[in-house]
Amino acid sequence: MYGAGVEYALHSMLIMATQPDPVSVSDLASYQRIPDRFLAKIFSRLKTAKLVKGMEGITGGFILAKSAEKISVIEVLRAVDPGRSLFTCAEIRQNCALFGETPPVWAVSGPCRIHAFMEEAERRLQTFLGSKTLAD
Repeated sequence: MYGAGVEYALHSMLIMATQPDPVSVSDLASYQRIPDRFLAKIFSRLKTAKLVKGMEGITGGFILAKSAEKISVIEVLRAVDPGRSLFTCAEIRQNCALFGETPPVWAVSGPCRIHAFMEEAERRLQTFLGSKTLAD
């Protein structure tokens, strides 16, 4: 499951998409009632992923690196929570106490069907989120 950082990043970027001027991390953190340092770490990841740009100076802050129509939701998720997956298969079917020392063939041979279903769901979710942008 994706962490709260993803939600804060998306809300921050939506605010930035509606503002003509750079927005400070401090203002965004205050608006969302979270610590500045927590949001600053998120923005560091967004900047590394080239989704936002930092602007120096007295009126500095951050702006989107490209238009909201060109930033997909999945890009933001991957920047903030890289490698995150909805499901991690622990292969518990091979350790079920009910089977004793000799688990049935279906429990140890071939890919776990639950794992296969969850991987398909993950692919579909990523495709869907890849089709949605900040502008949506």
